[in-house]
Amino acid sequence: MAIQIGYFSLVLGLGLSFLLILFSVKDLGKNKVIDPKILSFSFLQTFFVGVSFFSLIYSFIISDFSNVTVFNNSHTTKPLFYKISGTWGNHEGSMLLWISILSIYGFFFSFTKKIDIELKKLTLLIQSFLHLLFSLFIILTSNPFLINSVAVTEGLGLNPILQDPGLAIHPPVLYAGYVGYSIIFSLAIASLLNKNNNEEWLYIAKKWSLVSWTCLTGGIALGSYWAYYELGWGGWWFWDPVENASFMPWLLGTALLHSLITVEKKQSLKTWVLLLALLTFILSTTGTFL
Repeated sequence: MAIQIGYFSLVLGLGLSFLLILFSVKDLGKNKVIDPKILSFSFLQTFFVGVSFFSLIYSFIISDFSNVTVFNNSHTTKPLFYKISGTWGNHEGSMLLWISILSIYGFFFSFTKKIDIELKKLTLLIQSFLHLLFSLFIILTSNPFLINSVAVTEGLGLNPILQDPGLAIHPPVLYAGYVGYSIIFSLAIASLLNKNNNEEWLYIAKKWSLVSWTCLTGGIALGSYWAYYELGWGGWWFWDPVENASFMPWLLGTALLHSLITVEKKQSLKTWVLLLALLTFILSTTGTFL
């Protein structure tokens, strides 16, 4: 039952992305406030994606091996903590976590005050478009709710070296950093599209940049510590492509944060901030897939 609920909730979230884009486009340039339907759809989208994600968690908790994702990444004797963390210990589950965080961030951004209303509408529109793309990707290529073709009573289990508290917390924290840069990306694109553009978005971007950078730093630190004591690699595992995939957006995110502080104090580097905002999210997305 959880499989069906999770899948249809995910599809409903996709449908709400279409509605959000449609109503957002129609609302551009018309009102001095956001159409209440847009805020309602944003809440419903966050709700249904959340239901989908927690349905997958529930499937792991009860060891529902009729779910292919659970079968491939869990077993009945695994501790509850690692059953739950097994939800995002695979590609399909981690991508569902990604769009869950994306939905939450977009919903929270919809309550942002002291921002030009057209800029806010455009930002939410771009966020909805990102949600649509990632939802389509998950449903078409990385569905976490596939059903096993045969009845099984035991799963294959999770790689033992992944059953570690640091690594269990590492992906959600890392993704919180990755996805946070989507808001800054959307703000940057919206500022380019907005004819009445001002500098408001830079001050809002600084707050989101600080949150994203902090989460990304924490995620990298947890992953590095895990590799140090679990794998015995020692030092900084600079040669590993996964580590570099998160380190590259961190470097650009650090430059972005410093540039935003410089803009606030000296009113310079505005074009540089735009470029960094775009590149940081692009590298964050690359890191997600790697």
